[in-house]
Amino acid sequence: MTTYTVTLPDIGEGVVEGEVVEWLKEVGDALEQDEPVVVVMTDKATVELPAPHPGTLSKRHVEAGETAIKDKPLYDIELEAELESKPEKEVPKVVPLKKQERRTQPRGAKALATPPVRKLAKELGIDLSQVTGSGKDGRVLAEDLKQSVPAVERRDDDEEVAWIGVRGMMAKKMSESKKVIPHFSYFEKVDAGRLLKLHANVKKEGDKEGIRVTYMPYFIRALSLTIHEFPELNSSLDGQTLLLHKHHNIGIAMSTEQGLIVPVLKDVEGMTFEEVIRNYETFKTKSAFEPSDMKGSTITISNFGVFGNGGVWATPIINPPEVAILAVNRIQKQPVVRKGGVEVADLLDLSWSFDHRVIDGNLASKISHHFSKLIENPAHLL
Repeated sequence: MTTYTVTLPDIGEGVVEGEVVEWLKEVGDALEQDEPVVVVMTDKATVELPAPHPGTLSKRHVEAGETAIKDKPLYDIELEAELESKPEKEVPKVVPLKKQERRTQPRGAKALATPPVRKLAKELGIDLSQVTGSGKDGRVLAEDLKQSVPAVERRDDDEEVAWIGVRGMMAKKMSESKKVIPHFSYFEKVDAGRLLKLHANVKKEGDKEGIRVTYMPYFIRALSLTIHEFPELNSSLDGQTLLLHKHHNIGIAMSTEQGLIVPVLKDVEGMTFEEVIRNYETFKTKSAFEPSDMKGSTITISNFGVFGNGGVWATPIINPPEVAILAVNRIQKQPVVRKGGVEVADLLDLSWSFDHRVIDGNLASKISHHFSKLIENPAHLL
């Protein structure tokens, strides 16, 4: 007897995985060619997968409730006869189930849910078998999980604080960002010795005009120059289309008594370094921001180094629909190995978060390296 391994076929529409909903055949059952063997559910459809050859079901590689992966083994058939020839890649027929044909969940079987919903349930610590699904055939939807989150236990001495306004809006936006955007973090240390020397001279000139020059204009300028080299850094993903923004509208995360706000310094791509300094000075000394000041950002910088002496790295949350955010720490004296010895240097710690759908590890490293070189050689910022 010859064993033939059936893999999860290409179901179309970019689907690469699906949940095994139900096995229609047991191990040891005889299979006719084109006879339905297993039901698989993806984000797009629920389909029956028939046997490509007659024989006997000898092994199931994926059980009901588990996830099958495209081109990975699904089940084995002991063939009735040797195949005359084996094609390079045989694609089994896929039979979509019509609404009236969709099978009800067997008693005692695992809850029906798509892989993303099953993953969300795991993150929320929810037992899917205890959730009543509102979808077709009792399928558990993401909305059902939200209603199943355990209620917060209230105690007599709890103090109630209304989480509304800026804090409430930010909490909602950040929660949605983590749910939708696959965050990828990247960290790098930068030698800021030359930047300190340049800043000392620039600060003296600013003091003459009553301008308190901080390090943020250097970071803003370096980020804009990095965008010129890597346009994907300044983009938004709209469905299957990537929008590359020509305007460098840089959001500056600021902590206020009302909560975290992100006003936007617009059109940085057309500014010289001196203009960045002057515009940022006007920007940060505003007594109040208009609604228009808070809209239209294409990328964000967060300077968490101003909050104190603690901390080295951060994992900032992307401000959608942007695809990246940069968090910078304060410049600190740290040990560094040079020429076989240990020295003390002025280092700047960078913490990036990228949307992994747009920026992969290779591109992330190039972006961070380019930004770092501008900080290490700040004459290029002038």
